[in-house]
Amino acid sequence: MTVTEIAEIAGVSTGTVDRVIHNRGRVSEETREKINKIISENGYSPDPIARFLKKKSDFKIGVLIPTISEESGYWKSIYDGILDACVNDYAAFGFQIELFGFKRPDAASLKSQFKKMIKADCSAYIIAPIMQEEIMFLLSQEKLKAPYCFIDSPLPGALPITTVAQNPFKAGFMAGKLTRLCSAKTGTFAVIKPFSESYNLNERARGFASYFLQTKDCKAIQKIARGSRQEEIADAVVQIVNDSEDLRGICVVNSEVHYAGQKIEELGLKDKIAVVGFDLVDSNIEALKKNRVDALISQDPRGQGGLVMKEIYKNLVLEKDVEKEVNIPLNVFFKENIDF
Repeated sequence: MTVTEIAEIAGVSTGTVDRVIHNRGRVSEETREKINKIISENGYSPDPIARFLKKKSDFKIGVLIPTISEESGYWKSIYDGILDACVNDYAAFGFQIELFGFKRPDAASLKSQFKKMIKADCSAYIIAPIMQEEIMFLLSQEKLKAPYCFIDSPLPGALPITTVAQNPFKAGFMAGKLTRLCSAKTGTFAVIKPFSESYNLNERARGFASYFLQTKDCKAIQKIARGSRQEEIADAVVQIVNDSEDLRGICVVNSEVHYAGQKIEELGLKDKIAVVGFDLVDSNIEALKKNRVDALISQDPRGQGGLVMKEIYKNLVLEKDVEKEVNIPLNVFFKENIDF
């Protein structure tokens, strides 16, 4: 119950309630007893927003994600979502965003940016824990003085105040099911994983393979690409095609499935091989519309940015408990519904 609500029930001013709560100023004993009884029966919670506005402090939020120009703009969408929430939803609360972009999968780059971030006197951190071993090591070495959140991926063993991400295993399982449905054939289905050190990509690949364990006349194989650039994804596709005469589908577990779709089209195999991937980045949407890709699972990166800022706002401004896990829905898009 707030000061205003207590004042309304007691029939006094908010100033009188404030004097009783803080035991200052002159208040009649009868009024004091009346107010204390209301507080005893209903409780009293200070208004955190009013207290924040009175302090007029700002919050610097450090954001540790891959370079935003990488992976077809996926990380830029996350960053834009964070900025958009600060400008449009929480403009009154002085959130200042400082970006610390690292080159994936360069461990030295990640370490350097992490060190810079923790020296920046931030009130909270947003971290994409996509290089799992390095992140766990850095978190174990540095005792962060401010709360941290994970975005894009969970990471077992760490203790963020919240994680905003899809369930990667379920996402991979659905991707396997989608690839099979889009193919409607039996045979070999391949999952391409561009980075081997990423927990969420590993879990998607594991989920993909798990789906095919329960199917008849189908098997799943996994290919680790050298990276996520066009030539690296294309090389992985060519190797899979050459090694699997009965290849019926390919899934890429990050945002670069458009490269796989383009290569399959160049090889003249699109009518034989289904292609499924993740993320509604512009290049993937174009590939979907041109029938190079059959289906996409959205992670809503921009929405992730807004949701993680919501939890930070709850923690820093409202001083309330946050959601330990904020699960991003597994929304599926085809050519027929991509514009709706």
